Amino acid sequence: MKTNLKLIVSGCILSLMLLAASCNKQRPENLQNIEATPELQAALFDLYPGAQDVKWSMKNGYYVADFKAPAGETPAVRSDNGQMVNYSAWFDSQYQWQMTETDLPQGMVPDAVWAAFDATEYADWRIDDIDMLRRDGVETIYIIEVEGTKDGVYQEVDLYFSEDGVLVKTVVDADEDYDYNDFIPDTPSGSIQEYIATHYPDARIVEIDIEHGMTEVEIIDGRVCRELFFDSSQNWMLTRTELRHSQVPEDILGYLRSSEYGSYRMDDVDFYQTPEGEFYRFELEYRDDDIEVDVYADGTVTPVTGNGGNPGGGDNSGGMVGGSIEEFIADKYPGARILEQDWDDGYLEVEIWHDNKEKNIYFNGAGEWVRSKWDVRISELPKEVTDTLSKEYPDYRIDDAEYIQTPESEYYLIELEGRGDSERNVRITSDGTIL
Repeated sequence: MKTNLKLIVSGCILSLMLLAASCNKQRPENLQNIEATPELQAALFDLYPGAQDVKWSMKNGYYVADFKAPAGETPAVRSDNGQMVNYSAWFDSQYQWQMTETDLPQGMVPDAVWAAFDATEYADWRIDDIDMLRRDGVETIYIIEVEGTKDGVYQEVDLYFSEDGVLVKTVVDADEDYDYNDFIPDTPSGSIQEYIATHYPDARIVEIDIEHGMTEVEIIDGRVCRELFFDSSQNWMLTRTELRHSQVPEDILGYLRSSEYGSYRMDDVDFYQTPEGEFYRFELEYRDDDIEVDVYADGTVTPVTGNGGNPGGGDNSGGMVGGSIEEFIADKYPGARILEQDWDDGYLEVEIWHDNKEKNIYFNGAGEWVRSKWDVRISELPKEVTDTLSKEYPDYRIDDAEYIQTPESEYYLIELEGRGDSERNVRITSDGTIL
């Protein structure tokens, strides 16, 4: 039963690609200025009677009105001083309102959002812009765009918050021209809405995406973000909840510590609920070995094997990855199978199985490839690498090795361990050149 459950989850996880397609910042397609019909103008002025300087365009099949209006024109912005702000309102082909983006002054951001922002590692970064997304039937989102330097690298980071201060998502280096066009929520079936209302009665919906017949719904349950996945028949498949280490039950941690993986360092952990059961999935690291294991309430500890089949669809047919990302992976890593994806420190991390290895491929918020990495056993290192390390660092031993690919270079990242607590990281190419 554990094996079947694991296979089901591996297949379901492919639907996580849906998030990659829906939440990557993309440059708008088919953009063109238009003359609005009387019906379209009426739809706008019914919502925003004070709209001024209106400019209409067509983006990805939606009518978009860019305009200025008093801040009080939208109920989500609390201001009675008549301050004018910039809006972008989206309407479908039936002139039905779908979404409004508001360029928000800092003084109109809710206190709860500021408190949550101040608790992040980006609190002292420069704030570049603040946007608010109001959509029909789902949670209002505030995006604080900041810029600064992390580990010596300049970054632009978008932080997505709910109105009560829950950090929903972090995105690094999004497209400068992104206009949130893919944040317009799809409409789920009645049975999906009924399932959410029954199992999470107080949940607030953040995002709804339907692709290839499968539906992903991201919710805030209390102050916890969860991802729910439903198949093409609207049957619930999986709920995934990312946990902090302190949220893992002690008995589950005890089972892990007493297993053969007890000495591994815990990286990330997620809680999975499926029709067949529940378990905790740990990403673990130890020297030159990284692994994922599932821990069940009965104490069973099962490794997750990347080459254990692809029940989601043999050649990525079950995957939900965005077109450009899927094409990149297919071109750079021919024959690769997509295993799963997740957002990690603001980057989209896609795990693939290629050349009998699990590899992690990272993309920024604009969908651009940033880097790839995978573990390398010490015995697999080229002789030129080990000879150079022995010569240059005779008092150190190799503790861990990864292979790194970026658009600019490829190299091994070697973690060396010396006497006491001495450690050193070395970047070295396959011919033994230290970078």
